[in-house]
Amino acid sequence: MLVTTQNEIQSLMPTARWDKPQVLFGYLEEEEAVALEPLLGSRLYQHVLTEYDRLRQEYVDITATTVRPTGKAKQDPRLAHADVTERLEQVAQGKYRETYTTPEEGEKEVPATDLKTIRLIRICQQIEWYRMLAHKAGLLTVSFNEGGGMNVSSGESYDPADEKTKDRAVMDALGGAGRATDSLLLFLEADAKGEKLFTEMWQEADAFYLNKDLLFQTATVLDKFIDIRKQRSVYVSLVRDIRFCQNTYLKPRIGGKLLKAVVAFANDGGTEGKGNPESPGATENPNNPDTAADEAKTAAMEELLELLRQALAFYVESRRTTITRTSLTVSTSARGTGSSIEKEERLARRDSMTDAQQAMAMACDYIAENLDALGEAAEGTPIYNIAREREAQETQARANAQAAECRRRKAACEQSRKRLFTAFPATHRTPEVE
Repeated sequence: MLVTTQNEIQSLMPTARWDKPQVLFGYLEEEEAVALEPLLGSRLYQHVLTEYDRLRQEYVDITATTVRPTGKAKQDPRLAHADVTERLEQVAQGKYRETYTTPEEGEKEVPATDLKTIRLIRICQQIEWYRMLAHKAGLLTVSFNEGGGMNVSSGESYDPADEKTKDRAVMDALGGAGRATDSLLLFLEADAKGEKLFTEMWQEADAFYLNKDLLFQTATVLDKFIDIRKQRSVYVSLVRDIRFCQNTYLKPRIGGKLLKAVVAFANDGGTEGKGNPESPGATENPNNPDTAADEAKTAAMEELLELLRQALAFYVESRRTTITRTSLTVSTSARGTGSSIEKEERLARRDSMTDAQQAMAMACDYIAENLDALGEAAEGTPIYNIAREREAQETQARANAQAAECRRRKAACEQSRKRLFTAFPATHRTPEVE
């Protein structure tokens, strides 16, 4: 469990007040299992739980404002269960000091790895808390007991919220959960490209950012071809469709060997790796024939990669005509209570399949025209075999045409010789040698 104290709840929602947060643990545990663990993967999820316990013991609290003990107060057994307000009252007496453990403005005493882990935990807390509020808002407003059955639950010093306010709270919670999900995935993606503190554990999750077997390895690449509003969660939901379309529509047309080569080229950086001093041939003599061949192959692969990505994007669009963005419960006097509205937005155009077929045909034509530049990667593929067979047929046809032309000319010459010979008078003919 990643949300276990009143301080953490109030850091996520200042207006919330739960003297016994454990009554929410069942709801929070459900959201962790349904939403958080699939994003992190089982291994990273267990690591985060372990680090959560360790960091709370080390720093007492991991909310935005952390109050740490000094001197003898470090041994105070009540410290872990004390309220932040109580500890803040002791700051002036020197028993505690207030610090801010955030990745941007962390104090020097806090290791960088701890700061980064704290940041990860806070994002995870936002996901499970806001999802819990959005999905359990109805249950949290009623009470159920043996004597009175189902009743409306409200605080003694608070006025009950109207239906419009409740609906707005649900929408805000859904929005907060969505933003936190994207923040989590982008945070882990940035870590995988940099320090790799969590990458080894996270790569076992389905939501791992780098799908090395796909032409669209990341949400950033996909967003250039399909408008996903730069949302990592949308990319994750499309990964299965991307893989299906790539294996169903692209692989049979261009062959597994060439597709694997293009995917490997994309993983090496594609156009982003052009001019990289660490790339092969970057420091070689440009007049070298081998270097020129490599440059031609790189240019051909870059163009082919773009064409195949365009075709794949249209195929994916054709399978995703609409996408559900949010689910909202509204209550009006006309409808009663509990009416559910799903907001759907168009993600694809009606003619996506036609565009996909046209883009695929363009890619195939490009491959056929650049077999030599693509080199070994194209050898043995369906397009290579068809092109070579066509070339062989054309070569044979030209040879047959040339042979036929030679025979025609020879026959014409023979006819001309005969006509010339028979046109002379008998007296001028060359005597036949006996």
